[in-house]
Order: sequence, then C-alpha cells, then structure tokens
Amino acid sequence: MKEGFLAKEAKKAHKKSKRLFSALLVIYVCLIGFVFFMGKDSFDWNNNDDKLLILAFAAFSALMLFCVTMGLFLTGRSAKNGYKSLILPFQEGSKEAVGKVIDQEASEGKAWVDEYIEAFSEGKKPKGERVVLFPSYLLLFNGMGAVTAIPRDKVYWLCAQAGIEGRSSFIVRLLIFTEKKAFALEGCDVGHLKQVADQLYQYIPNVFCEYDTFQISYELEKMFDKRREDFVKFYEHEKRQMEQGS
Repeated sequence: MKEGFLAKEAKKAHKKSKRLFSALLVIYVCLIGFVFFMGKDSFDWNNNDDKLLILAFAAFSALMLFCVTMGLFLTGRSAKNGYKSLILPFQEGSKEAVGKVIDQEASEGKAWVDEYIEAFSEGKKPKGERVVLFPSYLLLFNGMGAVTAIPRDKVYWLCAQAGIEGRSSFIVRLLIFTEKKAFALEGCDVGHLKQVADQLYQYIPNVFCEYDTFQISYELEKMFDKRREDFVKFYEHEKRQMEQGS
C-alpha cells in the first residue's frame, strides 16, 4: 500500500525528534559524568546536604530519561500512523477521516501552497514551522511533528504581521484568523513571509486588502480577542464590498 502524505511527514518528524532527543541525552550524560568526575572526592554520603544533592541528580536523571523515552514513543507512534499527529481545533470529524481527505488531495497533487516559515538556502534541508494549503484544509506544521488541520472554509483572513508590538522589528508572524481562534507562526524573514501570504491570498481572499496590513492587523487582533462579534461584522461587511467590486 502506498504511503500517504501524513505518514511520510510523521516519519520525517520522528527521525528529527530521535536525533534531537538522542543529542540531548548524550549532552546530559556527558554533563553529569563531568560533574561526578570533578566532584566525586568532595561528596560525603554521611553529609545530609551531599546526600540530598546526589538524590536530586538521580531523580532529575530519571525524569530526563523518562521524558526522552516518552518523546520517542509518541513521535514513533505518530510515525506508524500519520493521522495521530493531527490536531483538529474544529473537531469536524475523526483524525482518520480528515487524514484520508488530506492524503487523497496530496496524492492528486493538490498542494496549492507548501512553504516553510523561514526561507532556506538552496542545497540545505528546510526545517522549522511550515504551512501547506490543500483545497479542504490549511495545515500548520509546528516543526516537531504536530499538524494543525484547519478547514479552509473556516479561515476568515490571514496576513504577514511584520514587527510585533513590544518586540524586535525583525519578528514577523503569519497570523491566521478563523471562526474559532487566531493562529500564529513566527519567523524572522519578513520578505519571505510576505511572499507566503501573497501565495495564500490566491486561495484565501485578502478581505482587508484596502487597508494597511501593518496597522490593521494589530487592531483586528485586539478586536478578535475582546469583541469577536464586532470583528465578524466588520469582516462580513468587507467581504461583501470585495465581492461586489469583483
């Protein structure tokens, strides 16, 4: 049986997680070994403080090993069944049902947009957060294997929000407003993320195209959080205006 799109992506995420968790474990073991070697002559089992310190190290080591084991187990389980990596914020169906729709559209070559949030040089492997748009779903990959599947018809508007308030001007977010909540993927390459937004606008109309995105994105974000009904009214009004003008 041919391997589906989600299964392939889950396997890639598992390999990445395996390398990451293994590297963290090796670094931790080396650090503990160094600390033990440097301080082995200083520890006194008859001293309660030293005994508590050693026990704390042992407990933390056990916790570290447990977290690594669980991380590998969870990503490995997703690798065996790519549908388990899906997050369905709208709960419109089972993971298997949604996964089959995504796999079918992927097999038909209907990935309209497939871009990473950060641009990458030619010859280098892409990594990090990623956005993929199919006819039925907008997929947000978090870089560690989890995939948020948003029905395309639930998306109100999206934009590249450059210059986050109170933070570095080099930070840019792909901000996605939906019927349920606002999602955000964060990067640093402003020009690249604007290009990603422009690609998505071909399939998800830029309802607020008459406004300055830099300014209105902050206002809409606040409105969406505090007065959702006002946001929806404004959105529907602008959508009607756009449809009448086209």
